Amino acid sequence: MQPYSNQNDAFTERDLNEHHSKCRKHLYQFIQVELNDGSVYQGILHSFDREKMYLIMPRAGHSQTPHTMDESNESRLFPFLGPFGLFGFPFFGIRRFGPFFPFFI
Repeated sequence: MQPYSNQNDAFTERDLNEHHSKCRKHLYQFIQVELNDGSVYQGILHSFDREKMYLIMPRAGHSQTPHTMDESNESRLFPFLGPFGLFGFPFFGIRRFGPFFPFFI
């Protein structure tokens, strides 16, 4: 039986094994994930299971002091204080992921 056959026929057992191998290599590191729809997320790879990888990321729409923060500060990568969330990304929806480097070499 092929995993995820009802979700995406192109996703194979080999793809799943490659994702798991990369997850083991980058566990607890700051990574960047690009989804099939082109959206990109950065966070700390917290864990993974057979179906998903889980990133620690700031919760959307949260700000430290809502009355004094302006919209330009919402684009910050991580606020220094404030709640973070654990977000799951299904492997079949991931185009690629790897370590995040905020600079060009």
